Amino acid sequence: MTPIQQVVDESGAVHTLAKKIGAGAQGEVWLAKGGRRIVKLLTPSADAEVLRRQIAFVRRLDLAGLHVAKPIAVLKKPYVGYVAEFLGDMLPIKALIEAPSKDLVRWHIDTGSLRRRLRLLAHAGEALLGLHARGVVYADVSHNNVFISQPINAVEAWLIDLDNLSHESDPRRAIYTPGYGAPEVVAGTSGCTSLSDAWAFAVLAWHTLTLTHPLIGDLVNDGEPELEEEAFAGRLPWVGHSTDERNRCSMGLPADVVLAGRLLELARRTFEEGVTDRKRRTSVSDWVERLHVAADQTVSCAGCGGTYFVTSSECPWCEEPRPPITPVRLTRWQPGKGLVEGATRLWQLPLTGEGMVLTRRVTAGQTGVAARAPHVELTPVQRGISVSAHAGCAAWVAPVGKAQDERHEVSGRGRIIPPNGWMVFFEEPDKPQRVAVIGRSA
Repeated sequence: MTPIQQVVDESGAVHTLAKKIGAGAQGEVWLAKGGRRIVKLLTPSADAEVLRRQIAFVRRLDLAGLHVAKPIAVLKKPYVGYVAEFLGDMLPIKALIEAPSKDLVRWHIDTGSLRRRLRLLAHAGEALLGLHARGVVYADVSHNNVFISQPINAVEAWLIDLDNLSHESDPRRAIYTPGYGAPEVVAGTSGCTSLSDAWAFAVLAWHTLTLTHPLIGDLVNDGEPELEEEAFAGRLPWVGHSTDERNRCSMGLPADVVLAGRLLELARRTFEEGVTDRKRRTSVSDWVERLHVAADQTVSCAGCGGTYFVTSSECPWCEEPRPPITPVRLTRWQPGKGLVEGATRLWQLPLTGEGMVLTRRVTAGQTGVAARAPHVELTPVQRGISVSAHAGCAAWVAPVGKAQDERHEVSGRGRIIPPNGWMVFFEEPDKPQRVAVIGRSA
């Protein structure tokens, strides 16, 4: 494609192409000057009228609140393409996958380590899940089409290339990035569906966490090129197969270090049971839930700065002993009855010296972008645990068993409580809700 500097959309707006941020069989993706728009330039063979109808379809969709690059205008001739919304300072998630040949662990840590990757994947899954909830299929989940925030302390994830959205499956329109296509799409027996999206998302999750492809083990890496086609078609065992070890992988990061046991099971369901039975695949919603919970179960290493699962007694990256932990147990509260155990099993969070922010996802069970809003912050201090509520939020604390007699409202300035046997309420204690129980004696 001949390099160009500017394009004009249907409204007459001029867009200066500043940087190419993606390329594939369908065309190129450019960041427009200013960083708030992207321009998708399709290959010259693309049918402009078909694209125009497709973009009109996407623009009619209610995509409010989703982190997706929604098309806003079609380009004027002679170019075929469109302009879409975007955020600045983003790059494709493949930047977290294409690892250097040397100093792999240091690079893994410097690019955000485990916790950041888990959270970014969960947020990408939320965007995909939002599309499915609106009855459309994304079709081309891949390491090229998921964009992430560039700053190391940010965890935004957006989907681009929305020109492939559709309501229905058409085997004649099988769209996928090599290595991410579900077996039935690769074979041409089915078009793209929410279940093929789920397959591709599972590939992306495994790829991002282990830095290896789930279908490309040593058997394929060391074999003839035709073996890769067999693997992508689902005719060879995946690298973590429970009974067939022919295609184990000796590269990348160990799966048992970067995937919690639950995540390994989600992958197994997809790449074993889900090869021939699409309905057995792990849903995107299950991936999102477990990725968030897995990220909640990580701790930071004071030695190397990496993050790892709290189940390890030492840092797998540098062998520094795990920091001291105060358990924070999420459970339910019923006025008049107290703590309700076993009704709905929640989870336990590890509080270390770095502190912890409890978002609306944790405190109220919300989902999606709104669930990321901070609610309560817990910070270990010399005299116990400092509990503070974020602006516009409320919280209360009370000793276990004494919520009616000894409860205190928490302001933004915070209140210090003992490190054991206290509860944090996220609404007034006379309402049913989730609560956090602090310490081991609870």
